Amino acid sequence: MLKKMFNWKDICMASLIMLAVVFFAFKKSTLQASINTPENRVSNYIAPNSHNFELVSANTYIEYSDHSSLVHWITFDEAYKQCKLKPRPILIDVYTTWCGPCKMMSAQTFNHPAIAKYINDNFYAVKFDAESKDSVKFDNYIFVSTDPTNPKAPHQFAASILDNQLAYPSIVFLNNQIQRIDILKGFMPAKQFDPIIHYYGSGDYQTTKWDDYKDKFVSSIK
Repeated sequence: MLKKMFNWKDICMASLIMLAVVFFAFKKSTLQASINTPENRVSNYIAPNSHNFELVSANTYIEYSDHSSLVHWITFDEAYKQCKLKPRPILIDVYTTWCGPCKMMSAQTFNHPAIAKYINDNFYAVKFDAESKDSVKFDNYIFVSTDPTNPKAPHQFAASILDNQLAYPSIVFLNNQIQRIDILKGFMPAKQFDPIIHYYGSGDYQTTKWDDYKDKFVSSIK
């Protein structure tokens, strides 16, 4: 009787379903999980309550300063602290100083008044140089440059948050629990970017499929 109820075919099928569930759960892992995974060796672990930070640069990531920018950019450290006090999504622009599309994204898209206003009202906005030499602290982890002597070396934080798929610009969206929900790569004009920031800024991504949202969205940008 048991052989009829539980044959090997059924057991294999059940195992495949379980593996699929685990796989997709892993794909939706949080930023914290990707950092804290033991196999991830891109950061330096600092034991809780430890005050020994001698192993990393004494620098901390400085706030992005551009008086011509309409977006109120802050550091990731500051965005993390503010999000804990007053939760809202975080938008991270991962760029490099030599990247042409990054400069276009900053000048044409982020500096569009409608885009900048929506970001300022609904996100904590972070602009992160993927080749920075400064350290970034996140929970009990410190991220530093992969090679402080090489000006083009990628930063550990950029490598981690982009899953080592370094392309610029990359726009990373985190929810108000500081969990990564999407990565967008490449330059996007303001009108194309408008529905995307509304989709994630409003939280509608949790209940509405992107294609349905995009088809109904009416942008104020001409």
